Amino acid sequence: MARKWMILSFLLSFGCLFMAFQWAGAQENTIVIQDKGVFKKLQRPPVTFSHEKHSQSYPDCIQCHHDYEYKNGKRENNWGGEGQPCSECHKLERAGKTSGLRAAFHDNCIGCHRGMKKEGKRTGPVTCGECHVRSK
Repeated sequence: MARKWMILSFLLSFGCLFMAFQWAGAQENTIVIQDKGVFKKLQRPPVTFSHEKHSQSYPDCIQCHHDYEYKNGKRENNWGGEGQPCSECHKLERAGKTSGLRAAFHDNCIGCHRGMKKEGKRTGPVTCGECHVRSK
């Protein structure tokens, strides 16, 4: 009986790993963030984001691919945001407890980079011009 559970546990773990690699592999390596459908006119150049680099150095996908649910006033994470654009939930302006798209990007990206910097880790940009790079 214990052997059956061990085999079942191994198969389940292998299946989860396989699915994680499938999801990670399904995303393009480089993404240009420029949601003109929401922002209309861009004030700064679009951001080029390396999904591959981030998924290798920060494997907790739910940090970006999230779907928050509120219960009794408390926010809870639910897996479910993968495969849809951020602008599907984050509109130009804040809507209730959902931050606006610009704030969501800035809070998540810059917030993570600043947190890693405080921990003494190598990290990405934290200023406007480092993300929004003007072409030469």
